[in-house]
Amino acid sequence: MCCSDRSPFDTLETTFRLLVAGPQPLSLNGRSIGLAVQSIRLWELRAILFHPATGVAVQRAALVALVGRARRSGAWVVGLAGVLLPGLRQQVASLPVGCWGSTACAGAMVLTDLLDHLDAADATNQSIAEALLWTVVRPALGPIPPAGAQPRLAAVPGGPR
Repeated sequence: MCCSDRSPFDTLETTFRLLVAGPQPLSLNGRSIGLAVQSIRLWELRAILFHPATGVAVQRAALVALVGRARRSGAWVVGLAGVLLPGLRQQVASLPVGCWGSTACAGAMVLTDLLDHLDAADATNQSIAEALLWTVVRPALGPIPPAGAQPRLAAVPGGPR
């Protein structure tokens, strides 16, 4: 059996970059998901989706749109998985050591689980997006601060004293 030194996540990242670059990159209508831009490439959407300042409503709307497209087209499956990649990597990194044998094996299992969710006949786009929001996107951002909590400023090395 042939073994590759590339993980499934490496392959996904390469394929995702090819789909979001070039003359006809995968993109969404930003206004339809609550952003002020007409068209947003999935590469930029990924950065926005995982940014701590992005609200849950925008994240949810983006995921619903991506899931809907992914359930209809293979290219969009790669687009959805590529957008979710930072959170998927975080999931694998948080698994107990030795849980799946190797990082590549764990990555393959995480991607298989994503495909299983997309193929579930009894699931709606909204329910899949909601599950992805709370298991992939929000956990990667860390815990949600309690309502009314004041933001804390961090010291910047080399900044004014």
